[in-house]
Amino acid sequence: MEEGEFIMLYPYRNDARKTLIPYLNSLDENFWFLQTDIYPNTIAWIIAHIASSEDYWINEIAMKNTCKLNLNEKSSAKEILDGYIQIRYYTDEILHSVSLSELNTLIEVPNYNDGWKPPSEPTLNWVFNHVYMHETYHIGQIALIAHLNGFQKPLY
Repeated sequence: MEEGEFIMLYPYRNDARKTLIPYLNSLDENFWFLQTDIYPNTIAWIIAHIASSEDYWINEIAMKNTCKLNLNEKSSAKEILDGYIQIRYYTDEILHSVSLSELNTLIEVPNYNDGWKPPSEPTLNWVFNHVYMHETYHIGQIALIAHLNGFQKPLY
């Protein structure tokens, strides 16, 4: 198998990050933690959630390893952004190291208290897709948070 073959599975997975990361780097740290009564989540919460979820799904669920990140409500904007960037490097390393046949390996997904179950057969390929779609969903919320708080939104 040729190197780079797997990147074709999700060739645009990092496109939103090409806009979002420079935006977050230039965003005043106070804006990271602003919230409104209308929408209580903050940009800090969104980015920490995306990074921690990716860590959980890739490391703990798919690879049966311990999570790498330790982000929480006391983390600074820099710590959150660094974790967000670093976990994708790690995920990309795994994506590029698995074979096509390994992508079809079934993985065990825990039973969640709210009854959520994967909408498709939980394979390693599904986990990568789940992580990227989850990120896209939450990235869209960042523009909403910026609008509600009256500061510049990312232009994606």
